[in-house]
Amino acid sequence: MRKSGIGWFIGVGLVAILLAIGNLIYTCTRNDGEKYAQQYIDESEYTILHYPRKSYTYKASHVTTGVAMNSTDAIWTDRITFYDNYYRKYFCVLVIEKESRNKARQSNFVESDIYGRTSIKARINKYELNSPRYGSKENPVPVLDYDYDLQRLRSAYDDMEYEYAFSRPAYYKRAVELYLTYVMSKEEFKERFEKE
Repeated sequence: MRKSGIGWFIGVGLVAILLAIGNLIYTCTRNDGEKYAQQYIDESEYTILHYPRKSYTYKASHVTTGVAMNSTDAIWTDRITFYDNYYRKYFCVLVIEKESRNKARQSNFVESDIYGRTSIKARINKYELNSPRYGSKENPVPVLDYDYDLQRLRSAYDDMEYEYAFSRPAYYKRAVELYLTYVMSKEEFKERFEKE
């Protein structure tokens, strides 16, 4: 009886160590997005983007941010990508959500808003708008905020979710933090924000 008790403690200890190592790996590989979020926001401006009606692609994806006992923690990074003829670049409305909602994901409502439109007034980081590194189909210019018709889709959010509804200030700030922390590559983050 005593041997099985020791084995159990060793097993639990090993699992705890492995979880700690897994989370340490995720922690060490992420950027300090919270520190530079306001700078990113301050270096952004509104611009009008045009695209042919219904001419976009939708892709649901996620980024793993940590590990738990029998699951992983992740953020949803759903993308609605389109080509703008004026800028001759691809843009991507990036809907980033950390936790799951009781209702459908926000990207479904954002896609519904974009579906019938031919233009949006988007807030774009100036560096990303002007950099040749951004704008290809593989690396579109990210759009984390635009003139989303929240009033038309108000019923899609309950009172607690409304504060973090797409395009609200709290959502935008958190989306920028998550984008910088988990989506932007470590190399680019270092080059843009942590240069000495």
